[in-house]
Amino acid sequence: MRLLTRVGRRTAVAAVVALGITGGTLLAVGLADGGQPAAATPSEIPQPALPPEGAVLPVPYSDVHVTVPALDMDLPVLPLTPRGGAINPPTLTAAYWIEPYGDPVGSAEQAGNTLYLAAHSTGTGEYGFDPLMAADGGGSTLAAGDVVEVSTPEGTVRYTVERTKRYAKGELPGATEVWEASPGRLVLITCFQRGGGRASTENLVVFAES
Repeated sequence: MRLLTRVGRRTAVAAVVALGITGGTLLAVGLADGGQPAAATPSEIPQPALPPEGAVLPVPYSDVHVTVPALDMDLPVLPLTPRGGAINPPTLTAAYWIEPYGDPVGSAEQAGNTLYLAAHSTGTGEYGFDPLMAADGGGSTLAAGDVVEVSTPEGTVRYTVERTKRYAKGELPGATEVWEASPGRLVLITCFQRGGGRASTENLVVFAES
């Protein structure tokens, strides 16, 4: 599989739907052409469930990784092309860059668009972007000045977190600050887990610049 593809220069216009479900949380991102948001509905998306307690999930191989050294987070990153207008990360143990927008690159100068990385979070602390959320469900573990690294065989780009923000479900499609094309920018998107087994009602977005 060719993991590094041509960098797109399209403006990203998207709608994000985060669905709280029994045993896990699904992140789905709907994409549209022509400048119009497209909503991803639950009927379009399979609902994953958490594995049985004690189960060990396989980790997909990739020579592209996203790491947050301060959180000891290291996830393989794989490309994900929208299917039927929606993006649904197929595993709990990897992050996915949204094609056809920004691709992981070997140096910041090669970036042609915002790089969007989406991953599940479950509230268990074990999978995907779980490390990005405080254990008490009160906020994000990332703050301005923290470093997120995206490594490829050609090199590693260090992104500095500028801010994090929580968006209510349905609010993200109109959040132009999220979807603007900005070469050298990294945006992480996941469901915001509030702890205590409560259903997710928000999305967590992390903004970072190289």
